[in-house]
Amino acid sequence: MVIYESGLIIKGCSAVVIHKRMKAAYGDACLTEGKVRKWARFYRGEDPKETTVRDRKRPGRPYSATDTMHQQKVDEMIVANRRVKQKDIANALDISKERVHHIITLHLGYRKVSARRVPRQLTVEMKAQRKTICTQLLERFTHDGERFLWSIITGDESWVHHYDPESKNQSMQYRHKNSPAPKKFKVVASARKVLLTIFWDIEGIVHIEFLEQGTTINSERYVSTLRALKGRLRRVRQDNVKDGVIQHDNARPHTSRQTQCVLQQLELPTIPHPPHTPDLAPSDFFLFPLLKKHLKENHYETDAEVKANIRCWCRSQTPEFFADGMRKPVQRWRLCIERDGNYVEK
Repeated sequence: MVIYESGLIIKGCSAVVIHKRMKAAYGDACLTEGKVRKWARFYRGEDPKETTVRDRKRPGRPYSATDTMHQQKVDEMIVANRRVKQKDIANALDISKERVHHIITLHLGYRKVSARRVPRQLTVEMKAQRKTICTQLLERFTHDGERFLWSIITGDESWVHHYDPESKNQSMQYRHKNSPAPKKFKVVASARKVLLTIFWDIEGIVHIEFLEQGTTINSERYVSTLRALKGRLRRVRQDNVKDGVIQHDNARPHTSRQTQCVLQQLELPTIPHPPHTPDLAPSDFFLFPLLKKHLKENHYETDAEVKANIRCWCRSQTPEFFADGMRKPVQRWRLCIERDGNYVEK
């Protein structure tokens, strides 16, 4: 900038310096500092009326890190290695890790998930069997509607420990940024446990029993359970005795010849259930996880305490709770069919 002051040319001076020099030369007759700033902006080619404190638009650095070419390269690297790290992608493409995360999540729609443990690797025949059975059940539901779900009596067995440590998610807590990190020591479930057998339907619990100490679940023991279940149905489900169908898994005591004969004698038909399929059994993916979550981190001295707490929890659940659990398999049947018989995730 060039300003004439007392016959002298001042180059590159700020408005403040110019005002000081003019003040020294002209005294009280000098322009105010605000006027000097205004004329300084004018001589720089700026209109005082359009003066703003915000940055003006300028070309800047070309924004090319998230263009189509980089998106395609990131996608190719992920497809080639599903476990590739974002920093490796950033180094390979010479872009920032923040841009890589932006491309992966917003443009490509990927999310990183951990593998879920499943009972076993399904063969082609197992997948076909799962898909066929789910198709049959879904067709029956489409034909009969809610009446089909009301007829299902599902049941299974599960071990319940006297002490089961809380999960990692249950131990989460709010902390300040500068608070010391909480520690959780490794604890295993107690060796003392009880085997629970439970049957339930859309209305609630039908039958509960516990395995006696020193006995095992075999065909004879399961037949005894079925006879007790039939008697219980006559007392608490009088309208559903004739229309009820049993849903249980393919454990040996459930599929033995002796069990099948007794099921026919008791007039308890069953619905098909593919092997190695806990993801389609309401007890496995719905009832037992919630029950055990309630029991975690509690210490029980005797089997009687465990049994009492289980019965108390079952009685505290509302009819809507069981109705919701019995309706969930319908969506899982659909997902299993869509995935050609593969396991259904949570």
